[in-house]
Parts: sequence; C-alpha cells; structure tokens
Amino acid sequence: MRRVYRKRPIDYILPFLIILGIGVISVLGFQVWSAFEKQGKADAYFYVAEGRARLLPYGQTAWDNAYSGTKLLLGDSLKTLSMSRVVVAFFNGTLIRMDNDTAVTLSDLSKAADKEKIVMTLDNGSVWVNGRRSPDVKEGSYQVRTSHMLVKAIGTVFEVESGAQEIVRVMKGSVSVDIYVKGEGKERVATTIDVGVGQQLTLDDATLKVFEENQSPSVLMAISEDFKASAWYRWNTAEDENPSNYRAYGESAVGESQQTEVSGSTSETQGTQAQQSQQTSETSETSQAQSLTEEYSLTLEAPKITSPDAASRSVNTGPVTIAGTVAVGTDKVIVEQMIDGNLDSYTLGKFKAGDATFTYNVSEMLGNLKPGDNEYSFYAVNAKGQRSSGAKITINKKKVEITDALTSPKVLTFNGTASSQVTVDAVTVEGEVAGAEKVVVNGYALGKFEPGSKTWSYIAKVALGNLKPGVNDFEVYAVDPEGKKSEVVKFTITYAVTDAVVSPQPVGTQQTQTQYSGGF
Repeated sequence: MRRVYRKRPIDYILPFLIILGIGVISVLGFQVWSAFEKQGKADAYFYVAEGRARLLPYGQTAWDNAYSGTKLLLGDSLKTLSMSRVVVAFFNGTLIRMDNDTAVTLSDLSKAADKEKIVMTLDNGSVWVNGRRSPDVKEGSYQVRTSHMLVKAIGTVFEVESGAQEIVRVMKGSVSVDIYVKGEGKERVATTIDVGVGQQLTLDDATLKVFEENQSPSVLMAISEDFKASAWYRWNTAEDENPSNYRAYGESAVGESQQTEVSGSTSETQGTQAQQSQQTSETSETSQAQSLTEEYSLTLEAPKITSPDAASRSVNTGPVTIAGTVAVGTDKVIVEQMIDGNLDSYTLGKFKAGDATFTYNVSEMLGNLKPGDNEYSFYAVNAKGQRSSGAKITINKKKVEITDALTSPKVLTFNGTASSQVTVDAVTVEGEVAGAEKVVVNGYALGKFEPGSKTWSYIAKVALGNLKPGVNDFEVYAVDPEGKKSEVVKFTITYAVTDAVVSPQPVGTQQTQTQYSGGF
C-alpha cells in the first residue's frame, strides 16, 4: 500500500518564515550600511595653528601629542596648552577655533540626507564657532555645551567661554541658549534665551542662583569693547575674513587625494597621460627636491638665530625663548623638530608677513623640550611658497642629578583633605616621593612632575575620562634614573553623584582611531 505524505502546518508556514527572515536581514543590513555611510560622511579634522595640543581618544586615560591633520572621532577630547591655538574643520565647512588653555570633547557628529548635527562640549577655555551647513541638507544644528548652557545655532558666528563665568557672544546671526540649573537632585532647564548679533550673555554664580529660584535676572548686554580689542577677537575676525590654509600641512592625514587638474576634455587618453606624467614625476622626485632646495636657497635668505647665545643653550629647565631675524620677503617661518621619532613641523602663528623678527618658546609643558639635546631647524618661506635653507640651534636640557634612594609614592590628600570620597567631578590628588625621575599613574607619566621633586600631583576629572560615578581604582609607582620601578601603590576615589551636573556622554558608535605615535 502506497503511503501518502500529508503536509504539516509548518510546511505551509516555513516558506513564509524564510521570506520574512530574508526581508528582516535585508532591512537590518541596509540600516547598518546607512549608519556607516552617515558616520563616514561626517568627518572632523583638527590643525594646530600655534603652539602644542594634546589628544585624549575616547575610552582612554592618557593624553597624547596632537598632530595637525588628525581625524577627531566621537568622544575624543582635545586640549590646547598655553600660547597655543587649534582649528577644528568639519565636513560641511564649519570651523571651531580653540584658544589657549582650552579643552573640548566631540559629543555628537552626524549627517543624514536632510539634516546634520555637530555638538562640542566645552570643559574650559574659549571657542569661536563659524557655523555652516552642507548645501544638500534642510536642517543644520551646531551646539556648544558648557556646565550650565547649551548654545544652539544654525549658520551663525559666535564665541563661547567657560571659566569663572560662562559667556556667549554673537558676531553674526543669533543663537538660542538653554540655561541649566540644579534642583531636587537633578538638572533642569530654567529658561531659554535668544542672543542676537552684537549681544553677549553672561552667567556667574549670582545669576545662576537667581535662575534656581525661578526668577529672571538680566544677563544680556552689548559685546564689550575690551573683548573687541583682544588678540583673540582680532585673530578670529581676520581668520573669518581670510582663513589660513592649515589643511595644507596635513593633506595626507586628511585622506584627500592629490589630483592634477586637466583643462579641456576629460577623455581617457588625457587621464592616461596624466598618470604617466605622475609616474615620471615620482621617478625624478629626488632630483627635483634637490633642484628646489637649491632654488629656494638662492632666492630666500635663511633665518638668523640671535638668542639664546652659545653660553645659554644648556638649561636645567624651561621655558626657553628662541629669537631670530629674517630677510625681507619672508611670508612665514616654519620650525621643525624630531619629537619621539616623529618630525614635528609647524608654522609660527604670531609671525606675520613683513615682520623682521620672530620668537619661539620651548618648554617641558609644551612637549618640545626633552632631556638631552633638542635640535630645532628654522626655515623662511616667501609668498610663492619657496623655502630657504635651515638655521639650526640645539638646546640641551640637563638631566637632574638624583641622589636620593627611590621610595614608593605616598598618597596624602584628595582636594586638600584626607578623605577619598568626593561629590565633585574634579579631584586633585597630592602625594610624596623621593629619588624619582618620573611618577606614573594608571600608565600615565605625569607631565608636570620634575625629576627629583619631593611631591607629585594628579588630576582625576570626569571631563578627562579618568573619573566616573562610583569607585575609581588607581595605581601609582615611581621610576628612578636607571629605570628601576618602585612598589605599586593602589588608591581609590569614590565619586558620589548627588546634584552634580553630569557632562553629556558622546553619541554614536566609536570608530577605530588612527594616530601618530608620540609621548606626553
């Protein structure tokens, strides 16, 4: 007897489930691809205009040297040192310039088909925003967040400061400012204020107290003449009028292709000819470089170093000011130095075309003065981009003689008290040590520690990524001149969040960071 196979209900449902599964996978795949495309289009690169800067990649605790042309990713923090300035260039033409002693975090960066968003958290210092938007989007949002403000703008030029006071100044367009206060253990928006062109909004402890009491203090005024007379204002307005091409010093890092323009027809034959021409150029690169060097040397006189003199070029510590003169026709001065195996090259920001003299500061804090011999090469460049031969000077930083026996570091105080339990988002840890050339906390060599010093200090801060709510574990040890390590000392900081304002966390998916190597 022939057996008849009868289909079960699952046999009817299974094809439908398979088709449904394929559809779900396709939709999810498209969403992942769209998210990747969205993030890939929203790029930001930073350029060191003057001095030195430091970069703290998201999720790490050690600040590293920041090099022009490096890509800034979501959650990354960037800070300038004294006498330093940085320009952050975004995918849509928006520029955010950072003044000296300024720290920021890239909190959000996105671009979709119809909208784009940039959010920068300002921990301290000053930033100048020249906001723009891509031509293919309907909505562009540019925001700066401080402890008590969220500044929101569209295509506007404005400046934000965060210090003893929090200030917003508007040079073009207008901004909307949310004022944040603390109450009942949480943060809330007390009010929203529109700030127009030529106005500034100022917050201090007194006005914030009034906002907390649900009142409306007077916080708007005209931009002060003192601010308009400042070097920071004059530099930014000049840059807005005629932006410097900082990108030229980091083209390869930006990832833009170097293309040769071909006039007339764009036929395949011309493309082949251009490719052959490029190959010929690469083949003769060495001889061309030699010819250019000879040409530059003949057309532009090299700078002359005037100080320090030979007797003052061996120092125990910085800072040291290198000064010199240049010939007529010098448009800018470039200084180059090998730092931790990398060639660091940057243009002196304070030198202007037509100046006859220049100065350059080196110090341990700036990261350009290391123990031993430090060689600096100065080049003059004219308006045509021709570069002179180099003027070299060597500064020797003496190694401190350490005679004390190495001891393990002692932890003494936390913000001046013996208790390691805190309710604030920044903690200064202070301690003692002897016989140490350096002190290391959680793998980070303290940059301000002087070899042979009897004391050390370390800052744990939410904005720096090394302090979080709850118990934070730290390990500290010392190293003597021979490289011998002391015993590791462990300590903790317990950060109890009450009604403290918690800084906003970065939004989006972190990408892999490609960086230049370099120590701090």
